[in-house]
Amino acid sequence: MDRRKFLETLALASGGLAVVNSISDIGKASAKVRSRIVSPDVREIPLNLEDTPELKPIGGFYHLEVEDLERDIIVVHTGPNQYTAVDIKCKHRGCDVSYDIEDKKFVCPCHGSEYDLYGRLLKGPSEKPLAYYHTELKDGAVMVTVYGTSDAVPSNSIPPALDSTKTKPLFKADSTATDSTGGKF
Repeated sequence: MDRRKFLETLALASGGLAVVNSISDIGKASAKVRSRIVSPDVREIPLNLEDTPELKPIGGFYHLEVEDLERDIIVVHTGPNQYTAVDIKCKHRGCDVSYDIEDKKFVCPCHGSEYDLYGRLLKGPSEKPLAYYHTELKDGAVMVTVYGTSDAVPSNSIPPALDSTKTKPLFKADSTATDSTGGKF
């Protein structure tokens, strides 16, 4: 093979290799984007009642922090084998809400906003509900379904329909309503 033919072959091979590598990199980038969209970061976090004795009595509560999902949650024992979990920060000014055991609601001690057991707004000045997280008692542990701020709200963490005989929340829960993270109810 003469020198000219060798250089042409080398140039063609190098160009082909560059094109193949570029296509391969594009495929890798697409896979990364797909995995973020397709698999939201939703998980069940177990709170073993032996390890969290503050949850044992009715009215007891536990502050659950999930840093990687940017969640700050209050989990409350509301009745025999019944638990609920909502954002701990009031949507008005960010004060920590407390649980009113007598009236079974969350109350902001700073400005008086009130929320039901599912985080729905009962009384302002807040204008937004708290995010709600599904809880279930399984084998001596309270399982809390937690999702990230950019994840869609899991179907088990959508508050149930309102009982028309009880106080209605201030916001309208329809197909366009969203929780504090922008997830639809």
